[in-house]
Amino acid sequence: MVLGLVLSQAAPGPASKAMAEGRTRYERRAEGARGPVARTEPIEAAIAAYRRALVVDPYSIEGSLGLLRSLFFRGGFTDVDQDTERRVFTEARDVAVVAVARLEKRVGKAEGDARIATLREIPGAAALYLWAGISWGQWAISTSKLAAARQGAAGRIRKLAETSLALDEGLEQGSAHVLLGRLHDQSPRIPFLTFWISRKAALRHLEAAHAMSPGNTLAQYFLAEAILRRAPERTGEAKRLLQECASAAPRPEFLVEDAHYAAQARQRLDELGSR
Repeated sequence: MVLGLVLSQAAPGPASKAMAEGRTRYERRAEGARGPVARTEPIEAAIAAYRRALVVDPYSIEGSLGLLRSLFFRGGFTDVDQDTERRVFTEARDVAVVAVARLEKRVGKAEGDARIATLREIPGAAALYLWAGISWGQWAISTSKLAAARQGAAGRIRKLAETSLALDEGLEQGSAHVLLGRLHDQSPRIPFLTFWISRKAALRHLEAAHAMSPGNTLAQYFLAEAILRRAPERTGEAKRLLQECASAAPRPEFLVEDAHYAAQARQRLDELGSR
């Protein structure tokens, strides 16, 4: 009887089971993909599992992270129409808002270094801020610029990315640097709203990401794009980055993602007449 009690206590609950299924499904997201385009079924299964996990345990940082990553992949690397893409990224933004608000409550009124120190004690905090920023960014791209500006998307993305950067600069191959670089490169300067946008900061952050992970196709491609837009005197460097990205062998853990950016790089090189 005692053994039975121990075993029953050790058995995983519904949230843990759903979380484990979500992780497994997400790891298999490239199954059946055709180069840069993934099938919808594997990632939809991951999304469904993480949604179930959050119903049971809505405060789970792991569950929120898993759902944000899965929605990002669904909207960015499967064959979706514009309405589906907007719906997917709107869900991701909404999940991010709720998850970050709950995390901020745990921090309380702490500010500055004290806030960062408190967040460092919470497992998954750096990743949650990062993926919340990514989710806001993808939503902003998928919706109208006016709607994004009215909701203060740029400022939110900046704060989220800078928090993640302060917590763990090298997280996910310097992805907070990529997010900030893209923000400063792509966002329009709007008086009183985004006056802080800096094209120099765009290059600085993307260069930092590339230095941390030279083989990261995402960093290669976005740095090349920023150079072409903001520093045309460095066009030769941009072309070399695009060539590296276009010819990179997809990494096993990022088969679809690497194929996507390689295809983007090849297209850009064709536009530049450099293939």
